[in-house]
Amino acid sequence: MENLAKVKIDKIVFGGYGLGKRIDKKERKFYFVKFTAPGEIAEIEITQEKRDLAFGRLKKILIPSSLRQPPVCKYFGVCGGCHFQHLSYEEQLEIKKEILKEQLWRIGKIKNIPKIETVPSPQPFHYRIRVGFHTEEGKLGFISEDNKLIDIENCPIIHEKINELIEPIKKISSLEKSIKEIHVVYSPSEGESLIKLVTNKKLEIDVLKTLKENFLPSWVVGVGSYHRLEKELIRLSFYGRDYTFIKAGEYSYRVSAESFLQANYFLWDKLIELITQYVEGEICIDTFCGIGFFTIPSSKKVSLAEGSDLNGFAIADAKYNAKLNKCSNVFFFRNTPSEHLKKFIGKKVDVVIFDPPRSGLDKKDREILELLKPKRIVYLSCNPSTLARDLGILLKKGAYEYRKLYLIDMFPQTTHIESLSILELIDF
Repeated sequence: MENLAKVKIDKIVFGGYGLGKRIDKKERKFYFVKFTAPGEIAEIEITQEKRDLAFGRLKKILIPSSLRQPPVCKYFGVCGGCHFQHLSYEEQLEIKKEILKEQLWRIGKIKNIPKIETVPSPQPFHYRIRVGFHTEEGKLGFISEDNKLIDIENCPIIHEKINELIEPIKKISSLEKSIKEIHVVYSPSEGESLIKLVTNKKLEIDVLKTLKENFLPSWVVGVGSYHRLEKELIRLSFYGRDYTFIKAGEYSYRVSAESFLQANYFLWDKLIELITQYVEGEICIDTFCGIGFFTIPSSKKVSLAEGSDLNGFAIADAKYNAKLNKCSNVFFFRNTPSEHLKKFIGKKVDVVIFDPPRSGLDKKDREILELLKPKRIVYLSCNPSTLARDLGILLKKGAYEYRKLYLIDMFPQTTHIESLSILELIDF
């Protein structure tokens, strides 16, 4: 028998959960339920229960919130990709602002949080130019909350051209049953795409050639065979060109199949503009630099710019991009942030840029940063929890002031929160 409860939702919290309390039973327990909206009453199935909190699955909206709207996608609430399509875009931004503020206060114990400036996506749909699909026996889509593959025909948050590839790559996955994931990146600047096929065996060059030439449009310029090793994809073979180019602002970049690229292309220009306005002085160090997306524009504002990353493909792209954009005062190194920053200890560093993965900075990064004491820290974060942890530790020392905070909505319709924080050294 289902364990049902009636819950009134008060607000949306980290992870996209509606937070509320039961109205059909007196207790002090809090309930977390996805796909709900503030102010509404929902019937839920309790899926996990602890002493003071519980998680539930939405069964029925009994009294809808005035904020609720019909979702655009027929897979919403099932596929696991989007969590906020039932809310207006303006409401999504307000919710994300409150979550960001709450994480900084609760985890980082940061009291003087700057007023959050919001940078919305110019388009809330069809913004993603990079996507990873799961596949199984001709089905292709995303993994649901209960770990099932949801077969899709299209997705409203990915670029329209990637949607055009769904049927062809479904045919490929039905032919090559060893394929478990298919990763696609599309260049809106060049109108071309790269595809990575993640398998449990190597697909030889002749197989990749057949798949590319017989099933894919000509604007797919390269197809590779990859193996997953935990979070990393290892290249086994590749047919065609293994890179494309993009344009952002006045800059051009080569992007290899293995290199990271910001997913929302509508915000590329704005990201460069935002970050480079805080770059000045003599020396700028860009850690987790990738293809040099921020390093190269930053080099126009300082005497010396250096970038570092552990991804060798990305560093090769970055060096190429420095030449492509005629930047003679920028240099790139394959290194960790802490090892890169260490060589500047004792020197006057004006700006350090961080754009880490969801795990944030590690202990060594923070320790070296405290020794280096750059005049300004520019921290682009994709995880408010690790951002709060890192900034909480840095600000507790008393050397820095939290000057600016931006919510940059890289991922509309989802729970993902991107932000930009600016810290200034108090005595430099």
